[in-house]
Amino acid sequence: MTSMNSGSPLPLRDPGSKKWYELKPSIGTKIILPYLMLTLIVAGIGTFVISNLVASSLQERFNNQLLDAGRRVAESTVQYEANRLQILRAVAGTFGVPEALNDADAAALARLVPQIIANSDSHVVKLLNMAGIEVYGWQQLPNVETAVPAESAGEDLSNISEVQRVLAGEIDEFGDKRVVLHETDGELVLYTIGPVFLNGEQVGVVMIGDEVRQMVEDLTIASVARVTIYDKNGQVLDTTLGGAEDPVTITGLADLNETPEKYQEVIANASKQTQLRDVSFLERDVSLLEQDYLLAYGDWRLREQSFGMFSVALSSNFIISALATSRNQFSLIFAGATIAVLAVGFLTAQRIVKPVDRLVETALAVTAGDLDRRSGVQTKDEIGKLAQTFDYMTATLAQRNQELTEQASKLEAVLNSIVDGVIVLDMDEQIITTNLAAEKLLADMSYDFNAGPMRELTAPGFRASSSTETPSLLSTTSSGPKRYQVGNRILSTLAAPVTTPTGEQIGTVIVLRDITSEAEADQLKDAFITSISHELRTPLTVIKVYTDLMQRTANGNLDERHIGFLDKISKNSLHLEQHINQLINISEIQAGTFNIEKQKVDFVSLVQKVAEIWKERITSKGLTFEVDLPDEPVWIDADPNQLNWAIEVLLSNAQNYTQTGGIVVHLFVENSEARLAVIDTGIGIASADQPHLFDRFFRASNAMNYNVRGVGLGLYIARSIVELLDGRIQLESESGKGSIFTITLPLYELAHEPA
Repeated sequence: MTSMNSGSPLPLRDPGSKKWYELKPSIGTKIILPYLMLTLIVAGIGTFVISNLVASSLQERFNNQLLDAGRRVAESTVQYEANRLQILRAVAGTFGVPEALNDADAAALARLVPQIIANSDSHVVKLLNMAGIEVYGWQQLPNVETAVPAESAGEDLSNISEVQRVLAGEIDEFGDKRVVLHETDGELVLYTIGPVFLNGEQVGVVMIGDEVRQMVEDLTIASVARVTIYDKNGQVLDTTLGGAEDPVTITGLADLNETPEKYQEVIANASKQTQLRDVSFLERDVSLLEQDYLLAYGDWRLREQSFGMFSVALSSNFIISALATSRNQFSLIFAGATIAVLAVGFLTAQRIVKPVDRLVETALAVTAGDLDRRSGVQTKDEIGKLAQTFDYMTATLAQRNQELTEQASKLEAVLNSIVDGVIVLDMDEQIITTNLAAEKLLADMSYDFNAGPMRELTAPGFRASSSTETPSLLSTTSSGPKRYQVGNRILSTLAAPVTTPTGEQIGTVIVLRDITSEAEADQLKDAFITSISHELRTPLTVIKVYTDLMQRTANGNLDERHIGFLDKISKNSLHLEQHINQLINISEIQAGTFNIEKQKVDFVSLVQKVAEIWKERITSKGLTFEVDLPDEPVWIDADPNQLNWAIEVLLSNAQNYTQTGGIVVHLFVENSEARLAVIDTGIGIASADQPHLFDRFFRASNAMNYNVRGVGLGLYIARSIVELLDGRIQLESESGKGSIFTITLPLYELAHEPA
């Protein structure tokens, strides 16, 4: 067996060379260096991540504390407002207060009002008449228990817009109360203002106030954080940052002032919170009196309207200190862990490298051809399993190598004993293997065979032609080998794909057989059939003419017995003429001179005429006959005489081989093609006979059991006619259940479309 491969082997580096084997750096170094780098990276990342986690945790706790402080400030502010409203209602509703205010009786108010406000948290109360003039005022000094509260009267507060709205009786969606900031006796006071009624008529106004300074200090205690209150322009109204001193006199405290834009940003951010009073967390760092503070801002809202903003501040010095301590501790821990990991990594690398070296030496020996070499590594770890597997693989390889050598010798002997030529091609259509017979055939052929037929046989979708057809380099049909004429030789070729067990094609095998003598015999047979067919037609014509003449001129001189003889002669002459015509058609088909005259034909009308002729024959046999045709014409490009003959062949077979049931003729259009199906309930066709049913002179085995005369040419000629009309004929059959023959032809419009 000869191997022919056009490709050249790839240059391979010798695995046994010193440069290839002595790796630099060694495998141990390759293990330890990445291990070292990874450990250092992990240690650095770990220190960084954990330090950040600690910082994040501290910062999160700090932020939560700051947020909680802001919420307590917001809640306390609301509580202050609720307390003022409660006291305002108490003062306005106390018996005698509206009368005294209406009468401008300051003495009566002095007896009633202090008793109400003295036990409250509010610091200031003022009662105004309808002109906005203070009738009676009372103010206690916060955080001074021994101080005597101050009383006042006569102050004109009518210029305060909120006082004017209450005096005017304005009521909005929040009611008839108002809130205002007003300076009283040098102190900034937050007032809640409400009307006083007597017998349903307003007689004045009551103002309940809290000093902002005292309120800020109380908020600082309640929130455990430094509190600052700003107006809408961002200016500090009061703060507990820096202690109890005057904020303006403390260095750096003036930096607490903000801008109107900051206030707008706080308001906008607060509106996004789930609750409008939540601190907004627009943070800011401030250094004050050697302390670092982190501030968070919130909306200062009273009576559901913003009066400014507030901030809460907590010292952030402890975060920096805790973070530095944590970073140092974790750095030491990771440094120690890095040293320990490196030591373990070095020992581990050494344990890995030694058995790997043994495996490398064994692999080099096996590569050099020493299939008896074994590694001998007996460790119980993964490397030991790898070594055992490698040794087993080497033993198996030696056994398979011996088996392959024996099989190759047997295969070569088998191939060389085959008288037919066998050629194996790869996927690039290059010859890789041939047997002796193929070498001999190829040696006698020109290059044209490799460039033409060989490529056609390996082309995708190739199907060989029937062994009984005229040799052709182009035509293909459903089964069998394909014929080629090369010089004076005729070769029968058959190609098949070579596939793996998974179905992947890896090449093509071609079988060549020299059938020159068989082809010559077929040609002689065809010539004999052609000659004898024409020779038989002449005497047969004479027999038919004289038989017809005797039937016409008998004039009653013949009895019934003689007339029966003449009828049998006439009938059998007709059958003989049909057989001779079939033989002549075969000769013309084989010679390529079969006459087809295409024209525009109404397939519906043609089938209907044929069906009318056969209806009586079929129904007289006791069979049902159904014709299903479209209502509209179906135009095809065909020879009506030849197509009519092909249809009659199908109807004749259906009638001959159907004993019970019936026959259906169904014409329809599908996928832009005209299809005629002849369906019968006859004996059917065995699966083994179906591939050969359209071969000439073939008759199915089960057909022999029926008294039907024929030589097996009808379906062959019918198929040839349909194929010459650019159509196809198909068969579906099951033994004992009937058959379906389908003729498919292109529609006239599609047949005449421009190429």
